[in-house]
Amino acid sequence: MRRSSKKRLSATLVLAVAAVTAAAVVVSRSGREFRWLDLLFGAGGYGVVDGDTIRVASVGPVRYIGVDAPERDEPFYDEARRYNEQLLSQGKLALTYGRDRYDRYGRTLAYVYVRTDAGRLVFVNEELVRAGWATTLEIPPNTEYAPLLRRAREEARRNGRGMWAAGRRNGEN
Repeated sequence: MRRSSKKRLSATLVLAVAAVTAAAVVVSRSGREFRWLDLLFGAGGYGVVDGDTIRVASVGPVRYIGVDAPERDEPFYDEARRYNEQLLSQGKLALTYGRDRYDRYGRTLAYVYVRTDAGRLVFVNEELVRAGWATTLEIPPNTEYAPLLRRAREEARRNGRGMWAAGRRNGEN
């Protein structure tokens, strides 16, 4: 291969990598950058564990910041898990991290987003709470979206959504 052809090929590859990287980087509501996981991990690079945890290839378990969904053997576990799966299936998955990156169990702590095929950005943590399949869990210093999540919880409770439809969550009135 001639030298000029190699230079053109190198320049083309650099531009292609830059274009993919630029397309994959997005700025969150807080101004932090996060990357779209389907570009980093490929199709099938994540799976739902429960209503507030997923497992991501090359990252491991990811616990949603600010939310608490029912655990296995608790009321509404299946519904919360299914709703989480439904939200994540709408498009491309992305994460952004809180001030504390890991919990005491070694799970990555993250705010989870989905860019739907229609182009809408869905804040999964908030939608789980707004639909009534999770409640809020504030653990400093990862409380950046606590007011937003509290408002979503009150909206779900007021409108009887999800686990609030019965008027209680695990014995709460």
